[in-house]
Amino acid sequence: MRDLKVLGVTGGSGTGKSVVCRMLRAKGGRVIDADLVAKRTEMCGGSAYEEIIDRFGAEILDEEREIDRVKLGDIVFSDPKALRDLNAIVHKHVSVEIKRRVQFYRDSDDESIRFIVLDVPIPIEDGFFDTCDYIWAVTANNDIRVERLMRRMNISEENAERRIAAQWTNREYADIADCEIVNEGTVDELKQLVDFEFRRFAEFCGVDDTRTIAEND
Repeated sequence: MRDLKVLGVTGGSGTGKSVVCRMLRAKGGRVIDADLVAKRTEMCGGSAYEEIIDRFGAEILDEEREIDRVKLGDIVFSDPKALRDLNAIVHKHVSVEIKRRVQFYRDSDDESIRFIVLDVPIPIEDGFFDTCDYIWAVTANNDIRVERLMRRMNISEENAERRIAAQWTNREYADIADCEIVNEGTVDELKQLVDFEFRRFAEFCGVDDTRTIAEND
């Protein structure tokens, strides 16, 4: 088994967390996207599917009997208890799959995998804190985040603000991280930040940092 280090990347909607993870993939990281894992658990036949329907009712299903994430999002982002209930259901299934994948990559003989990246929007103990060797928090001011969400999701300003308000604050994310990546500039500026902080991660965890984003992006 290889001693692949795990870099956790977390942050709220609209901060650019996924962009940072794509840059890390170009540097040899194997990314585990918790959102994609969660979506699979919520699909018909997925491990969390029945529990979610039991909690929120068949009204959240579309014509194909798949969970309509827009309908579900409208419910949970306007009701803190509903959001906590959904997270409690999904997280336990996601954490199991994350740990399975981390072990799979460590057991792999694929030398192109230099380290593992956990792309996780909501950091939790089981499957994140107990798995990561180092944590980055990606942040941006809320005005920028609202603009990004409106453009990316084609939603109203009010809807974007409600989604952000339902999540951790930038400060809460930064407080649990080893470093904060403030993504409020250009893509090139973000690349420079990621390169700089990656060298710190590599030194701390003993990862080869000779490849830069510019060489592989």
